[in-house]
Amino acid sequence: MRTARRLATVLAAAALMIGAFTTQAAAVSVDIAGLVVETPQV
Repeated sequence: MRTARRLATVLAAAALMIGAFTTQAAAVSVDIAGLVVETPQV
C-alpha cells in the first residue's frame, strides 16, 4: 500500500512536470510564430 502511494505521488509529479513542459513549449512556439509573422519577408 505504501509503495502504491509513493508510485502515485511520483506519477502525479511527473504529470505536473510534463504538463508544465508542454505548456512552456507551446508558449515558446507561439512566441516564435509571432516573431516570424512580425518579421517582414525579404
